[in-house]
Order: sequence, then structure tokens, then C-alpha cells
Amino acid sequence: MAKRRAATEGTVFQDDSGRWVAMLELPRHPDGRRNRKKRRARTQAEAQRLLRGMRDEFAAAATVTNARRTVAEAVVDYRAAREAQGLSKGTLDQGRWQLDVIVEGLGRRRLVNLTVADCDGFLEAAAKGIGERRPVSRNHIARIRFVLINVLDNEIRVGQLSRNVAELSILPATTVARKERRALTHDELSALLTVAKGSRLILIDLCARNGLRPAEARALRWADVDLELGQLTVSGQLDRQNRRTKPKTKKSARSLQLDDVTVGRLLAWQSKQSVLRKTARNAWLDLDIVASTARGNPVDRHSLARSLRSLCARCEIDPPISPYELRHTAITMQADAGHSSWEIADWAGTSESMIADVYRHRFRRVSHLRSPV
Repeated sequence: MAKRRAATEGTVFQDDSGRWVAMLELPRHPDGRRNRKKRRARTQAEAQRLLRGMRDEFAAAATVTNARRTVAEAVVDYRAAREAQGLSKGTLDQGRWQLDVIVEGLGRRRLVNLTVADCDGFLEAAAKGIGERRPVSRNHIARIRFVLINVLDNEIRVGQLSRNVAELSILPATTVARKERRALTHDELSALLTVAKGSRLILIDLCARNGLRPAEARALRWADVDLELGQLTVSGQLDRQNRRTKPKTKKSARSLQLDDVTVGRLLAWQSKQSVLRKTARNAWLDLDIVASTARGNPVDRHSLARSLRSLCARCEIDPPISPYELRHTAITMQADAGHSSWEIADWAGTSESMIADVYRHRFRRVSHLRSPV
């Protein structure tokens, strides 16, 4: 009597059409049905090679189905896992382009065959620009690597993978330098403040005239503002998920004296907010946020960046500035006015070295020194 084939054993035979078939016997299904995988070849030797390959795949990933799983399929499941967490649309969109780059560069690669060299090669290609994409900076490559590690970690979590090779990858050298910050001139800032309206006007004023960080301005509450005394207290900031956290450093927590222009804009906006709350179709989510949307949400950092690009286009400011460059503008103007570095550092909630090395952009007056001879 012929011996029955056990699980993970296979055979090679010739079918009625004359083609050779490599068949691998796998563990039975939970309902007791037999589980077989077949692959066809032209010759017996090729069929034997396919059978050995199926056995190796089974040993590496427990099933042939899992062994044929690609990085693109892993990305799909990673997206689904993030959506199941109930994250906001803005949070879900944050890693969207990184996932698209991963699919474009590694999508067809099988997970069980993915190596550290593959990850290194992919990151190098991404730095130079995959397909029609432009080269990216080292910060963006680091973000792509971080998202790839998360995708593979999710595969380990669900039992599709046993190790994360992306953790051993290294960041390649990039040719794209980090964007240099710049500061607006008085005329450019005046034009920007003229065309801005609503919460965007308030945010530009707080950052470009009063030196707040964009995250601090977006987190500002009416409880932090005393319009009668013209004072503002910086007691928190927003993180990437728009959650309020403590100030960035101990020096960041500070109180500022506001001028009449800023106080007038805040009073006008507070009155406009009361009208928006009455006419809003949905319940106002947070009554205390200063720079809020029409529904009471904090202004998203991506939305602020898009608004600034649009306003810069209207004012013919080229290239457009980023939200953080508004703070650079405020600090540079204070330096142009002749204030000392320690005064500006105390006002802006940072250190003197940051003022001298990072924030001050234009030429400044220097001390007059007499000749040593």
C-alpha cells in the first residue's frame, strides 16, 4: 500500500496535457479539507525546482499564500489598521505620500524576500527621485524610512512576518539641502496682513508681529488673552495631531505685551466668532480657541501652510513663505530695530544662540571698535 503524503511534502507528475506539475501538500484547512498548491512547468527539472521553491517559501512564511505576499498588500493592510484606530482625516493624510512612494519603489517585492539591501537601495532611489518624483531632502527620506518600519511592524503584529529588515537600513546621502529660512520685508508683511482675513489674519499677526511659534499661535485660548490689559500668555502648543501640550521649553512659557493694532484685530475677531457660533450648522466644538475654523476646530498646520501659499501668490511674494518663517520675520525685524539678542530671546522664548545663529537673517549694525594700534 502506497504511503500517504504528509503535510509539507510534495510531488512532481505529468498531467493529461503533457505539462509537468509541482504539487505541495499543505496543512489541512480548519474544516478538514485538503490544502494543495500547484504550479506548472514545461519540463520535469523545472517542476522539481518549483517544488523546492514552494517548500522554501513555506518554511520561511508558514504558508505559500503568505510567502507570496507583497509590500503593496502590506501597505493596504497598514492603511486599514490606521483607519480602524479612528484617527482624524488630517492625521491619516500625514503619511499618505510616504506610503505612495513605498508602493512605487517596493510594492512588487515579496515580504519574505525583502532584505536590508533592498531597503537601502529603495531609500537611495527615493532620495534621487523615483519615477517622475523629484529628489527629496534627508528629513523626508527619514520620514519614508520611519513609515516603512511601521508598515513592516504591522506585518509582524498580525503574524505575516518574523523580522523587520527596515530597522537595519541606513539613511543615504542626499543632494537636496534643507530649505533655508528667510524673513519678509516690512512691505511684504504689510501686503500679507492687508489681504489676510479671519483666523488667518490673527495667526499671521501673532507669529509675524509678536513672535509666536505657529504651534503656539494655533493653541492660543481666549483664557490666555487679557484684552483690557493687552497681555498674552503662552502656556501651550499643538502637536501634529492638534492636541494641546505644554510649551516646547521652559523659556517658551512667557507673557507678552500686545500693541493696539493686535488688540484691535483680536477684538474684531472675537466679535466675528460670536456671529459664526450663532450661524454654524453644527455645534461649536470649542468656544475658547482664538484662531479657530468656522466650526470651532483649531486651524490645522497643513491648512495654514496652504493658506499662506495662496496669500503669497496674491501679494506676488515669491517664493512663498512657510508658517514658521513668520516667526523668523518677527525676530529679524526686532534685530533690525536695534534690540539686543538677550532681549529678543526673552521676548521670543528661546536662547540667545538661536537668535544669533538661526533667526536673524538680514545685516545688522555692529559695535564700533577702535583700532588696536
